[in-house]
Amino acid sequence: MFLKRISFLFAISLLVFVVDSQSQTTSVLTAGLDHPNKLVNAANNSMLVAESGTMTANTGRISLVDALTGHRRTLIGGLPSGVSNLGGDLAPDGTTGILLRGNVLYVVNGVGDACINVGPGLESPNPAGASSPIFDSIIEITLPGAYTKLRSGFLLSLADQNALASGDPVVLTNAEGRSAVARLVANLPDYRPEPRPTAPNNVRASHLFGVEMFQGDLYVVDAGWNLIHKVNISTGSESIFATFPNRPNPRFPTIGGPFIESVPDAVHRVGNTLVAGVSEIRSIDLKTGTNEGLIPNLTSAIDVIQAGTSSVSLKEFAAVDESAYYTLEFSTNMLAGALGRLRYYSDPTSTPIDLVNTLVTPTSFVRNDETGEIFITNIGPGTITKVH
Repeated sequence: MFLKRISFLFAISLLVFVVDSQSQTTSVLTAGLDHPNKLVNAANNSMLVAESGTMTANTGRISLVDALTGHRRTLIGGLPSGVSNLGGDLAPDGTTGILLRGNVLYVVNGVGDACINVGPGLESPNPAGASSPIFDSIIEITLPGAYTKLRSGFLLSLADQNALASGDPVVLTNAEGRSAVARLVANLPDYRPEPRPTAPNNVRASHLFGVEMFQGDLYVVDAGWNLIHKVNISTGSESIFATFPNRPNPRFPTIGGPFIESVPDAVHRVGNTLVAGVSEIRSIDLKTGTNEGLIPNLTSAIDVIQAGTSSVSLKEFAAVDESAYYTLEFSTNMLAGALGRLRYYSDPTSTPIDLVNTLVTPTSFVRNDETGEIFITNIGPGTITKVH
C-alpha cells in the first residue's frame, strides 16, 4: 500500500494467528557473531551487522559480512557495551542499531549497564557506575572510501569514548593507515524518574534500538520509553516525535495484567515511508507523529520491510509492488519459548504466508532486491540465516 503522506511504518509486539505455511530453504550464512541486533545492506555484496558484544565491557562492534561467502571481519570494534540484567538474565547490551548512508554510518548504542534491575518491575541507576559514558547515544562515523575492501578494522578506545562524550571528534586509524572520523551526534539520558508508592527512587531505563533518517533528522526508536526520538543530525537537539501508549492485553486475566507495553524495536524508511517494530505494524505520519495500525495480529514483531516495486520476490512470489511487506517475529509464543517467524503479506490486509517458522531468536533482516534472498540475524546463536 502506497501511503499518500510521508509516514513511518512501525512494528510493535503482541500476539499470534496461525496461517498456512510456505516453507523456504534456509541455511546458516555466518556464525560467530556477538549477539547481533541489526543488519543493513552495504556496498559490494556485503552487509553490516550491529552486535552488542560479549560479557566483557565495551566489546560492541560492527562486523562486515560478505553476503556471498558469509565471511566476517570487524569493521569497528570497542563500541559501548555493558552486561545488563534489565531483562532478567545477565546479557551484553551494546550496539543496537545502525544506519548507512553512502560511507557515513550512524551507530546507536543501548543502555548497557547504566541501569540495573533491583526487583520486579524496579530499576535503579547502576551504583557501580556505567562502563561507558555514551550509552543511549548516536555516533556518526565517516568511513574511508572503499571501506568494504579494508583488510583491518578500527578500534574505539575508552579514551575515545570519553573524548566523544566531551564533544570532541575522534580520528580512528587502522593498521593500513586508513582513517575514519567519529563524532557524537547526541548522548540521550540513560533513564528518567518513575517513582512507585513503595519505591520513590525508581527509574525507567531508556533503550535505543533502531534508527532511520529523513532530511536532516534521525528518528530513533526507544524500546524502554515506548517512543521515537527526533534528533537533529547537525545540532544534536532532541524532541519526542511519537509515543506509543500501553495496549490492552488480550490474554488477561489468564496471563499478565490488563495492559502491556508497545516496546518498539526497529524503524526503517522505504521511499517516503519508514518501517519499525510493536505486535503490529503501525504507520506514523512524519508531519504530526500520529500513528495508526497497518498490519495487526502479530506476536513479538521485531522488524518489518516493504518489498518495493523493484523487488524480485522469493521463488513463487513473482513481482511484488509497494503493497507487499515482510514481517519478522522474535517468537510466536515467548512464554512457551516458541521459535521465531518470517512472514510475507501481498498487501497489509491479505492473509499472511509463513515463509520460515524455525528461526531462533531473530532480531533483524534485510532483502537483496536483485536475488530475492533474505538475510536474518539471530541473537541467541549469533548467526545470520540465509533464506532463498
